[in-house]
Amino acid sequence: MLACAELFTKFLESKGLNFNVREDSDGDVFVMFPYDGKITRCIFSGEEGKYLSLYLVYENVPEDKMADAIFLANELNTKWKWVKFYVDGDRDLMLQDDAILSVDTAADEAFELLLRMLNIGKDSKPSIMKALYA
Repeated sequence: MLACAELFTKFLESKGLNFNVREDSDGDVFVMFPYDGKITRCIFSGEEGKYLSLYLVYENVPEDKMADAIFLANELNTKWKWVKFYVDGDRDLMLQDDAILSVDTAADEAFELLLRMLNIGKDSKPSIMKALYA
């Protein structure tokens, strides 16, 4: 397993947190972290797993709310600097973050980014629900 991913999974284990891990044929490591009914995918790639991408499918956007969702994503992108919001080709409202980790601090850095993403999603929930379902 890539060094940064291994450090991160050991960190999660030490905290007693639930997660799943898989490695693909290219050697990339996927750590799936469930929280609040959603799963954040933490993808470690590159040399020693130093490249980290976090993806969270937040909510599927009803077809008639696409314009509202895209406008909301733009608003949220101006409010939150640590996470990108966008609507993908499957009409999913996504939260995404990318980072380059240092092996020495990979576990702490990756966990901090994961927590930031989850907290930003939680803080954005009222705006998201209003835009998609009001």
